[in-house]
Amino acid sequence: MRRIHLSFLAATLAFIASSAQAALPATVQWSAAQIRTADLQIAHLAPAAYRPAFEASATVQSPAALLQNLSALDVARARLKATQSSLQLAKLQAQRALGLFQAGQNVAQAEVQQAQAAAQLAQAQVEVAQAAQQAAQAELSASLGPALAARLQHDATLRGAVANGRELIVDLTLPPGATLPAAAQVRLHLPGGAGTLHDGWLPASVVGPAAAASAQVQGLRYALIAPAASGLMPGLQLRAQVQSGRAQSGVLLPAGSVVWADGQALAFVATPPAASPSRQARQFAPRVLSTAWPLRGGYVQPGWTALDVVTRGAGLVLTPPPKPHTPVASGGDDD
Repeated sequence: MRRIHLSFLAATLAFIASSAQAALPATVQWSAAQIRTADLQIAHLAPAAYRPAFEASATVQSPAALLQNLSALDVARARLKATQSSLQLAKLQAQRALGLFQAGQNVAQAEVQQAQAAAQLAQAQVEVAQAAQQAAQAELSASLGPALAARLQHDATLRGAVANGRELIVDLTLPPGATLPAAAQVRLHLPGGAGTLHDGWLPASVVGPAAAASAQVQGLRYALIAPAASGLMPGLQLRAQVQSGRAQSGVLLPAGSVVWADGQALAFVATPPAASPSRQARQFAPRVLSTAWPLRGGYVQPGWTALDVVTRGAGLVLTPPPKPHTPVASGGDDD
């Protein structure tokens, strides 16, 4: 039964593939005169390296809560150090009092007990301070995310830049189902493109996962660091572009080369006729293309090799070729 099922599945897939191939327009041949009359443009397209990219959204965050949580953690750490110093001193005083008492010096047992009680109180104060520091650390990580919280705690330069407004924290929200590529490069599009050098796009660096996902978009969220720029301020909602860290080879088909027929995106590949390999006449064969990787108004086709493609007037190839223009005779007695 399993062998029959697999054979049926293979036959079904073959039928689907043959049906899709049969649905493609037929290969046609046009003469050089017909190509000139229709004003078709044919370009040689070669593969190049491109970075896969997709659109996302970003929100510039206010540094006020960030700096407040950092300050609270600093205060908690300072209090812990102070209580630890007090504990160390209290232990030394308790040990000294006990030593003098055991040596028969002029120290009463009550003084020893009082010193020991002071050491126990100092120990309790240390435990309270430790709990306060852990709470401040948890609050910081919960508000910023562990990656950004750790970065700001250990990078004094970045912390100062955020405090002075030279660097801004930005939340990047990916579309639902999208993941951040390894070594991704992120750009933010500023309103009007003010103060940037790349047509309105401002580069930003990825720090790590944000504290929480977006409640509206339901996509993964990451924390970014972006340099201050004209027009960039907390609260702004920005377009973002996420590029893969690794380039991939492919052929970029311009928008003019893409036509739609029976729900399929096609491009017409131009080749010399097999019977007469002249570069004047051309055969136009349809080729199914993928629209999964849009770029610059066209689509990148990974794995394609160099080829000639109709880049202007491709839709005309679906119609009968035009009749070439013939020159009109002039002169004579019948004019």
